[in-house]
Amino acid sequence: MKLSTTVSARLRFCQRRMDNRLIAYTFGPKPSAFVTPFFQSSTLKQRILMLQKSETSRWAVVKYGFVALITFSLFVFVAACEDRAKQDVVNDKEITVSGQILASDGQPIPGANVVLKGASKGTTTDVNGRYKIQVPANGALLVGFVGHKSQEIAVGGKTVVNARLVEGSDETAGRFSGQSTDSDRTAEKLTAVQDKEHVFTVVEKHPEFPGGMVGLTRFINENLRYPEAAQKAHVSGKVFLSFVINTDGSFQDIQVLKGFGFGADEEAIRVLKAMPRWKPATQDGKLVRVKYNLPIKFELEEK
Repeated sequence: MKLSTTVSARLRFCQRRMDNRLIAYTFGPKPSAFVTPFFQSSTLKQRILMLQKSETSRWAVVKYGFVALITFSLFVFVAACEDRAKQDVVNDKEITVSGQILASDGQPIPGANVVLKGASKGTTTDVNGRYKIQVPANGALLVGFVGHKSQEIAVGGKTVVNARLVEGSDETAGRFSGQSTDSDRTAEKLTAVQDKEHVFTVVEKHPEFPGGMVGLTRFINENLRYPEAAQKAHVSGKVFLSFVINTDGSFQDIQVLKGFGFGADEEAIRVLKAMPRWKPATQDGKLVRVKYNLPIKFELEEK
């Protein structure tokens, strides 16, 4: 009886132990979770190679950094070149530029020359000294007028370009009247009929008074008579004349662009008609008719 009880107890103990192991095997951690994967040959080889590698030297780090810097610099340079190329394309496009040309005293200058540098393209100012011209956005304007120092003004993409000219003279007067700085420029070809009828506003070689500007100033000073009405009214000013100089140096189409009355306008026209013939303008080695603008100054002598 005692033996039977002991055996029975032993069997129950074994049963409980077996049940616990079954439960642990079913719901517990898998045995493979505690096994290292070193048994895979590829992983083991990689780890051995990593363990055998030496520490990266400082020189290698510097070399890699230098290569990265060069690569980045090349990228920035290429991007900048592309931006500059795009900007140049934009700058080559023509824009409409307008403005006003004034004298040193702030008064507008009618008939002032506004020419695109390096080309025979230009215009003149109106009675209020204003102009309008189409030029490349990266071009430059040459501004000049008889008896005034010329100016070169970069457009720089601006649509409004004003200028103030100082009285005087310089050696570039002919160039600012339309002389081209490009010797390879294709000249305008005219037929015989067009050559007689066409009137240039911009030419390669400007017409010239006998004796040059010095001779012109001397002639005006010696022949100009101050109008009596202007003397009595104590007024002074400038009369701006516009006229065409023919291929034989004679004048026609004389107009007063801007005057101040009191007989000064009529006196200025009289002096102009009394002038000798000028040396005519030339374009591509040919004599041409050209429109010319001339200011005649009336100034009372101080007593």
